[in-house]
Amino acid sequence: IMSVPYDDSTQKDWKERKGKIEGFYREMGQVGTVDNKKISSIIIAKSGDKLVVQFDDGDGILYEITEDLVNPLRMIQTLSQNEIEKLKT
Repeated sequence: IMSVPYDDSTQKDWKERKGKIEGFYREMGQVGTVDNKKISSIIIAKSGDKLVVQFDDGDGILYEITEDLVNPLRMIQTLSQNEIEKLKT
């Protein structure tokens, strides 16, 4: 017995979501390849973990890892170089 097929709006929503997820993973595949440089390090993080991205000038941004497949980083706050140094200890 066949079930009732999805209506057009459900199929459209799924196609949009699938496209966003595929685009996200395509972008992830390009992480670290700017200017043809090798990836310097890989961090394995779980949902709820915190991540600090530190820029060349020393300042950075604190993120939390979320379960969202499309946007897994939630920005918490910007950090000064001194604040980042305090987190390292």
